[in-house]
Amino acid sequence: MIMNGEKLYTIEDLKRCFSIDELIYSYYSGELEMWLEKIGETEKALQVGNIRNNALLLVRLYQIFGLEYEMSEENIREMSAE
Repeated sequence: MIMNGEKLYTIEDLKRCFSIDELIYSYYSGELEMWLEKIGETEKALQVGNIRNNALLLVRLYQIFGLEYEMSEENIREMSAE
C-alpha cells in the first residue's frame, strides 16, 4: 500500500506517512484490509473489515492503530519519526 507517496511495509510506516484522506480512501477501496492481511496484521484486518460505513469510521480506524483522536496528521507523523 502507498501513502503520501511512500510504499508501506509496517504499521509504523503507515504512522510515519499518515494521511487521513488516504487512510479513508484505502478503507473504502478495500486496500487497507488486504494490506493488513498481507503484512500479517490479521486481527487489525478483521477489525477494519468489521467497521460499519458510518460517522464513526475515523474514530474506529484511530482506535485500531492506537492513535489519539486529538492527533492531527502532522502529530502522528512526528510521533513516528521519534
